[in-house]
Amino acid sequence: MVGKSIGKREIISSFNSLSRDEKIELLHSWILSLKEKPSKEIVPISIFDNDKLSTFEALVKYMKENLKLRFVVIASLLNRSDKTIWTTYNKARKKFPKEFDSVVSDINIPIDSFSDRKFTIFESLVAYLKNYGLTNHEIAVKLHRDDRTIWSVYDRAKKK
Repeated sequence: MVGKSIGKREIISSFNSLSRDEKIELLHSWILSLKEKPSKEIVPISIFDNDKLSTFEALVKYMKENLKLRFVVIASLLNRSDKTIWTTYNKARKKFPKEFDSVVSDINIPIDSFSDRKFTIFESLVAYLKNYGLTNHEIAVKLHRDDRTIWSVYDRAKKK
């Protein structure tokens, strides 16, 4: 059925032809896939624009509270331990109890760009923004960091 649209009747007909166990299995796997997949696989740069949270804490807090992901899913997406994610989230919640005000941004970072364990979350963020075409100063302004910090982090990431 490549190139052909399947209508509701065809889907219902196909579903009805399945056995009871096959229907349960299909529905169960479909529900699990909906629960486990994030609704958005991007993170707005604006969440890193605060003076209270580290980059990692801001990322985990956003994924937990705004994307409504479970710790296990966040851990899987970031290639980290779920215990680390839980601890990081609890620290972030104590430091910054309110939700992020604005989550719209001119730059959105794909979550998978944070999954390489070779780099810290901050190194991954800076490297992504450099590859995006921003200068050290532009990154520093967006992240409320010093230009020299951005240079150091990017230099360290390049050497890895």
